[in-house]
Amino acid sequence: MGIKPLDLKKIQEIAGNTYEAIVIMAKRARQINDERKIMFNKRLEEMRALKAQQQASSEEETPKIVDDERVLKAPPEQVKIAEEFDRLPKPTDVAIEEYLEGKLTWNYEKQKQTKIKQE
Repeated sequence: MGIKPLDLKKIQEIAGNTYEAIVIMAKRARQINDERKIMFNKRLEEMRALKAQQQASSEEETPKIVDDERVLKAPPEQVKIAEEFDRLPKPTDVAIEEYLEGKLTWNYEKQKQTKIKQE
């Protein structure tokens, strides 16, 4: 993966200043990452349920031997799913692309104004 230069002037034009643009893109990248984590866990749970169902249907009483190497390795279905998700573009790259293409919208929170009573 190489370094990809960004046009800072274009970034500043969209949001007003660089810091604001970075915060917007970072928040979107976190959203994308959270969505992917939910998808990953859902797919992993589906695979585990399917595997448990298959094991229940072919229930055989055999002694289970666990050696140290098998305990340390991740289940193959988890490795397969993880490799699929590793091939996806990084959340920051997706967020930057969405920002530059104008696909992101953002709102500013209204700050509460407090009045100080003078005595």
